[in-house]
Amino acid sequence: MAAMDKNRLIGTAQGGLPWEGIPRDKKHFRDYTAGKVLLIGRRTFEEMSGWFGKNDQPIVITRNPAYDPGEDGLVAAGIEQALDLAAEFGRDELVVCGGAEIYRLTLPFADRLVLTLLHASYHASAGGVFFPEWQGEDFEEVSREDFQADAQTPLSMTFLHLSRRGGCQHTDC
Repeated sequence: MAAMDKNRLIGTAQGGLPWEGIPRDKKHFRDYTAGKVLLIGRRTFEEMSGWFGKNDQPIVITRNPAYDPGEDGLVAAGIEQALDLAAEFGRDELVVCGGAEIYRLTLPFADRLVLTLLHASYHASAGGVFFPEWQGEDFEEVSREDFQADAQTPLSMTFLHLSRRGGCQHTDC
């Protein structure tokens, strides 16, 4: 699950988003991730403090085995360990929440993409962090919700749900 601008920009090199918090996108995130296992990098986990719901189960990927995500999170040293931990919860979906390196590592395993496409281009002054490129022909559109800018959210956007054609294409799926 990711929010990105027209150029696939998802964050700044210093951390954080190049745009202000968007209420409609935050609600979409919370509604979609409620009660699910969330796979997230350490830096993104720290940046998103307060975004997680009471029944969410974050698994934080970090190279630091002593990292403490608090009482609600688990730590994994890599993608394989995170997938093993996620399987223990028996929930039907693992939601990848970033950052860019975690998206890049997990994209071959993804059978769905849930994206917020912001209808704008942002400039990350000291470098940007981007969602990895994906092959559009590998995915088909399942649903799309388009929103025009309004008084509450002064930015138009699209919630796009894609499904991989033929399921996961990775040999370990």
